[in-house]
Amino acid sequence: MDLAQVGPSFTWTNYQDENPISKKLDRVMINSCWISALPNSFVTFESGGVSDHLRMHIQLREVPQGNAKPFKFFNHTASHPRFLEVVDRDKLKALKSEMRGLNHNMCGDLPSRVKHAYEDLCAKQTEAMQNPQTSTFEAASDAWEHWHHISGIEE
Repeated sequence: MDLAQVGPSFTWTNYQDENPISKKLDRVMINSCWISALPNSFVTFESGGVSDHLRMHIQLREVPQGNAKPFKFFNHTASHPRFLEVVDRDKLKALKSEMRGLNHNMCGDLPSRVKHAYEDLCAKQTEAMQNPQTSTFEAASDAWEHWHHISGIEE
């Protein structure tokens, strides 16, 4: 039998602007032992960003929330016009704070922007799966281009 499902009815698309097609090709099969051991489990079908199939995420329990992120140096920060000025002016101890400022000024909250772009991409892909039309596939394609660009900066 199928595991209980949340998400779009269709799990695959051909992503063609002309003649878009969506189908339910993917499923999670379980047996009575699974139901007895994990009665509250379910599968979430989510847009995956780069695949023509939806991602399957089996939910067994809540995921704990993470803590604050550590400082990271991004290579693209070295291309900032003020980079050398900041490095020359400040001592090593103060660089961490200044570098964070440069990163923030250059990219804002980049992880949040990438996450937002990815969520937008997933929403557009879900819309394309639920309403397969040329306009929804074009919107999903545009969202993918934006996410791909901004996630490239993050890497």
